[in-house]
Amino acid sequence: MTRNSPRSSALRALMALTPALLVTGIAVALVGGGRASEAAAGAMPTAQSSETPAGAVSATVPSPACLTDDLAGTVTGQPGGAAREATLSLTNTADHTCEIHGWADVALVTPPGDVVRVPTRKLGTAGPAIILAPGAATESRLQWDTCTASGKGCGVGVTFQYIADPDSTGVAADLADLPEADNEGITVKSLRIYPLQPATT
Repeated sequence: MTRNSPRSSALRALMALTPALLVTGIAVALVGGGRASEAAAGAMPTAQSSETPAGAVSATVPSPACLTDDLAGTVTGQPGGAAREATLSLTNTADHTCEIHGWADVALVTPPGDVVRVPTRKLGTAGPAIILAPGAATESRLQWDTCTASGKGCGVGVTFQYIADPDSTGVAADLADLPEADNEGITVKSLRIYPLQPATT
């Protein structure tokens, strides 16, 4: 009877274990691969929503245009040279903010409110839009050449009216420091209107 050597016995034992080891290795690889796939899937970046969050404002909402009826106007006489000068102040009397830009339309008017037609020019360069909060004011410089009331081409009135929006018929301004209005009247040969600016006072 042939006696098995220790070396032969160990070899047979290793061969018997090899299939089991292979099965175990495959199982571990499969489990590990599955977990790696899950981890990879969990690591994928979440797509960002392009929608604006509820309540967020994406752009500044512009203020509505100032209406003539929302503005209280005062024409205040200023010291001048050869020409008469005054400042037209427009104050926002509405309960909301409004926006105005460029020039106001200004005209000399009679006591009944009729417009006195005289040559009128708008001078200067308009600045950026002016935002008027309730109670805030804007100003425009007025300048006119005076004349003799009975002279040819001389317009005579008692105040100036202003228009801020094209759909308005105009509102008569209050007067300050223009005493001629209560005497022979305001005489105007030609009128010049300058752009609206933020009020300085």
